[in-house]
Amino acid sequence: MLSRFTLATLMATIMLSGCARLAAVTGTSHDSTATADASTAQPATGAPIDSNDSPSPFETGPTVINISHVVTRTDDGSSIYVTVDGQDAGLLKKGEKREIRVSPGKHQIGGYVQTLFGFGKVTIASVDVTTDPNSPKNVVYSVTRQKPAFSETDATPPNNS
Repeated sequence: MLSRFTLATLMATIMLSGCARLAAVTGTSHDSTATADASTAQPATGAPIDSNDSPSPFETGPTVINISHVVTRTDDGSSIYVTVDGQDAGLLKKGEKREIRVSPGKHQIGGYVQTLFGFGKVTIASVDVTTDPNSPKNVVYSVTRQKPAFSETDATPPNNS
């Protein structure tokens, strides 16, 4: 009986502390007497949400970079958040391809994966790509020998999802 009560108390504490953290980060409260100004509320920091409604800075540009997530035997199937020059460019699910448009010149294509429960992220090393308007560049994300990496390739790999 005592062990059940201890577990229930622990779970209630964890759940309530999570609600308190969310209210502190967003500046909102469930209390009817609290009046939080929406203009002063801080946005929650976390993984970017891939939405088709919001414009992306990587939708226009004279050069094209094709990014593919190739599924291998050692891949766990995690979705990758792709970054271009340190800015989030979108979510890349397993077996998916994405076209990114950028200005001509040298760019760093990298990414990260959210850890369990979104408390942190694992950064994947970036690859340097030099783009020109005459030909698109192809970048592949794959996991080989338990090591995730981005690499530049000559042609777009086949879809093996």
